[in-house]
Amino acid sequence: MSEKKHIEEAKDISLGYFITGGLVLAIAVLLGLLTRISQTGMLGNVPKLYYSLMTLHGMAAFVGWGCFTSIGLTWYVLVKTLDSPLHSPKLVKFIYWLFATGFVLLVVSVLFGNFGGSWVFLYPIAFYGYWDTWAATVWTLGVILAGVGIILYGLEILLTIRKAGYGFWAALGFESFKKDFDEMENRVPLPAVPFAVIGLGMIVATIPFAILLIYQFLELIGLINTRMDALLAKNMLWWFGHPVVYLILFPVVGFFYYVTEVYAGMKLIGERYAKLAWALATIVQNFIGAHHVYNDMAQAPWIHVWSQLGTYAIIIPSLISIFSITATIFISDFHWGVASQYMFTSLAFWLLAGMSGWVNATISLNIHIHNTLWVVAHFHVMALLALSTMIFGMGYHLITDYTEGDFNKNLASKALWTYVIGALGFTHFWFIQGLWGGIRRSYASTPENLTLLTYLSIPFMIIAVIGIWINVYVAFSAAFGKSKAAPAATASAS
Repeated sequence: MSEKKHIEEAKDISLGYFITGGLVLAIAVLLGLLTRISQTGMLGNVPKLYYSLMTLHGMAAFVGWGCFTSIGLTWYVLVKTLDSPLHSPKLVKFIYWLFATGFVLLVVSVLFGNFGGSWVFLYPIAFYGYWDTWAATVWTLGVILAGVGIILYGLEILLTIRKAGYGFWAALGFESFKKDFDEMENRVPLPAVPFAVIGLGMIVATIPFAILLIYQFLELIGLINTRMDALLAKNMLWWFGHPVVYLILFPVVGFFYYVTEVYAGMKLIGERYAKLAWALATIVQNFIGAHHVYNDMAQAPWIHVWSQLGTYAIIIPSLISIFSITATIFISDFHWGVASQYMFTSLAFWLLAGMSGWVNATISLNIHIHNTLWVVAHFHVMALLALSTMIFGMGYHLITDYTEGDFNKNLASKALWTYVIGALGFTHFWFIQGLWGGIRRSYASTPENLTLLTYLSIPFMIIAVIGIWINVYVAFSAAFGKSKAAPAATASAS
């Protein structure tokens, strides 16, 4: 029995995004492995190589994998959850090409211009590197295009929810404040709420960053001759730079909600409390990025204190979500398959990543781990073990729907444990090196007292890469192994 036309359309578009992201991920993890190997000196003592590899790996992993997949899978989940068409499928496809074009420019700036300012650049580093000005200009333009894509993504989410007949404030969780909440018949589906929150949040967060990027672009091409205040620029960067993590995390929570309800055969418990938490996240999400600049003593102390308290508050939606999902699984006749295996694994590491992030956000602890490899370990646990695991889980759910379950489930399960073992292994060497004072970005080669740990981490990184590649292989085989797969793979390009 065929599904409604708008569901089939969203399914095809989402699969196109997901396959593109998977292809980039296969390359991104190899770049990450080469970046780590370069620190041992095995590739020669070439700082330019290290910084360029680190930059390209970061942008490929975040823009090429994280954004393509979290944004792409959003369309499928929103349409299925709301049972309503996208506001503008043409806009959704245009967003795809904005990201694709921006990503190509980022690749060009590194491969042909040796840009190595790191995927999170610190203004005005673009003006002082070993690269040519044109490379920094192209890189900046690429990020601007990605930023435009993010803003349009947020608008499309809000307009799609509005098209389904729901109000903005209700979709952001504020309907939970109503006294008759439990009696309301037309409540916003809970899986749609995290998407609405990040949709609004990204519009707000991206604007200051876009202003900074446009200023830098105009400065690079010579139309502006006055350097922006560095601390102001850093705050503009992190106003966006931390919430942009939620560009992947919040949709992943929406995926969690959706597939939990599908496999449990029931609505998530604790809906009102979850929506209350998302209303809190709506307010707090754009005001905590300054926890990245605790060590800037020129910053007003109240900003540091607020950032710490706000970061603690933003943990609440995660804690309530973890409880609600786990409790729903426990009390239901939950269906276990490939997608739900990935989902449950992600749930466990979501908690681990959150705990290490709590350390980062606490001023008295941040003093010891700021700009160390502990931070690198934290965001790789979040990105690989929590977020990517769930993205693959959601991807396998989409593929199951798309192929009616006809894909290599046994190999997909093996891939899960291969890359979990590898990723868990190498990230914990980073945790140890961070606690021993290993600096985050400043070492093109590992200091002698940390070199052994770097060598020990590399076999685990190889295992993780193999696991990722197997996942990509299974996904590609499923998508292109069906006669129906041809339009799906090109849907985003049409």
